[in-house]
Amino acid sequence: MIKINFDSRMPIYDQIKLGLKSLVGKGLLKPGDQAPSIRKLALDIKVNPNTVARAYRELSAEGFFDSSRGEENCISGRALEISKNARAQIASLLESAVQSALENGFSWTDIDAAMSELKRRVK
Repeated sequence: MIKINFDSRMPIYDQIKLGLKSLVGKGLLKPGDQAPSIRKLALDIKVNPNTVARAYRELSAEGFFDSSRGEENCISGRALEISKNARAQIASLLESAVQSALENGFSWTDIDAAMSELKRRVK
């Protein structure tokens, strides 16, 4: 299930994209599986269907969906690679943030405290 943080600065459609990529990365969706319909996913996560449609359009453009199957949004064979790339991008952003914190005088204890606080706030 995709979780949306309505208080996040990240646009909801990007959260949907990351959520689907995460489901593939965890093996909950596999190449050939049909993704939830736009309407069903919109109802499940309580967002406007146009928001889900935008996420699906962008995922299609990235090659996450197999466009050879017509109207269905089937997970493509490239989806796992795309998911791994998304995970690597997030890891790189976290590494940059930690490196910046260390360079600006924060200790690992400070960083751990900040991460603990972030874990409490972001669910």
